[in-house]
Amino acid sequence: MGVDRTGYSPRVQQKIVYAGASNVSYQAASQELAELADLRIGPKPVERLVRRIGRERIDQRDAAVAAHQRLPLMKQDTVANPHRSKPSTVMVSIDGGRIQIRSKPSQGTRPEPVANHWRESKTAVLETYQSEIHPTDPDPHVPRCFHDLKRTTKMIRGLGHALPVGLEFDTAGPPAKTTSTEPSVTTETRNDRSIRPGRPQRLVRSVLASRKCAEDFGPMVYQAAWARNFFGAQRKTFLGDGLPMNWTLQRRHFAGFTPILDFVHALSYVFAAAFAGRSLTEGVAIYKRWLQAVWEGRVAEILPELEERSTALGTPPKESVESDPRRLVFEAWRYLRNNVERMCYDEYRRQGLPIMTSAVESAIKMINRRVKGSEKFWSEPGAEAILQLRADYLSETGVMDQFWSTRETQAGHARPYRRAS
Repeated sequence: MGVDRTGYSPRVQQKIVYAGASNVSYQAASQELAELADLRIGPKPVERLVRRIGRERIDQRDAAVAAHQRLPLMKQDTVANPHRSKPSTVMVSIDGGRIQIRSKPSQGTRPEPVANHWRESKTAVLETYQSEIHPTDPDPHVPRCFHDLKRTTKMIRGLGHALPVGLEFDTAGPPAKTTSTEPSVTTETRNDRSIRPGRPQRLVRSVLASRKCAEDFGPMVYQAAWARNFFGAQRKTFLGDGLPMNWTLQRRHFAGFTPILDFVHALSYVFAAAFAGRSLTEGVAIYKRWLQAVWEGRVAEILPELEERSTALGTPPKESVESDPRRLVFEAWRYLRNNVERMCYDEYRRQGLPIMTSAVESAIKMINRRVKGSEKFWSEPGAEAILQLRADYLSETGVMDQFWSTRETQAGHARPYRRAS
C-alpha cells in the first residue's frame, strides 16, 4: 500500500504538505483538507509532516550544494548538462524578507521581558526569458506611470524609503489640493502602455528561500543556477537593490553576469532628492528631468547637480531625521554614485534584459503570506522547513512533482503508473 510510519500514503502526504505550505496557517490547512479532501487531520499532525518533508528537501538541497562544491573549479560554472538546451536570457535576483523567530532562553536565565523576534530571511528568484537584441533602445521614454506622483509616493513608501515633507499625503484618499499654478499630484495613466516595448518575456521561474547567512545562501543560489544551465546562457544578468551583500554575492558567484541595479530603487532616491526642500512645482520639473536621465542611462550627468545641491544644503548631522532635505539629497547622491556602473538602463533594454526586481519582490510577498504575521513565531528548524517548501511550490521547474514521484516509487518498491489523461 506504500503507507509509512506516518499512517498516510505518499499521495495523502502530498496533499497534506501542499496544504500546510500554501495556506496562511496550519489551522487553515487542516480546515481545507477536511473541506476539499475529506481528510480529518488536525493542525499539529499537519505541522509535523510539513517539518519532516521540509527537512528531507533541505537535506537534498544541501547534498546538491556539497556535490557541486566538490567539482573541479573549472566545471563549477560550466554548463551542467551538455545535452540540455542553453537558455537565451537568464536572470538571478536576491532580496531579503522578514520572519519572526522564537528564540529559546539559555538554561538558568530568565527570558527578556521585551524582545525583537524579527529576523532576516533570504529569497532568490532565477528566471529564464525570451527576448530580442535591438539596434537601439526600444523604449527611450520613461513610462508615464512613474510621473503619477500619488502612485509613485505610495510605491516608494512601500519600499520603506523616506519621503520629503509635504509629499506624505494620504495615498488612499482624494488627491492633494493644489493651486492653479501647481501641478496635480495625479497624472492620467489609463492609456499608459500595458506592456513595455522590448520587455523580455518570462519563461520559467525557480525560487529559493532560507534563513541561512549570506555565506551559505550564495552557494545555494550558485548551485541552483548551475543546475539550470544558466552559465551557458547567451545573456546573463544579476538584479538587486543597493544592498552591499547582493553585489558581494554577485562578484563571488556570478561575476560573468551583467549587474543591474533595480530601476525602482534608483527612482526612489531621485524622487526624494528632487522634492527635498523644494516646492511641488519646482520639484516636479526637476524630478521628471532627472528621472528621464536615469532611464536613458545618463546617471553621471546628474551627479554634479546632486553634489552641488548637497553642498548648498550642508552636511546632514548625525541626529537628523530621515525626511531632512540635507540627508535625502546626500544619500541620493551617494547611492547613485556608488551604483552608476549598474545603471546603464538604455543598454540593458537594447539587449532585452530585465531592469526591475519585481520578480523577487513578488516571490517574497507570496512567501510572507505564509510565514509573516504579528502572531506567527517560528523555531529555526520550523522556519527553514516552511521557507524551503514554500519556495519549492512557487517554483515552476516541477521540483516537488519529482520529489513525490520518487518518494512514491520508494514507498511502493515499484514504478508508479498513472492513468493517461
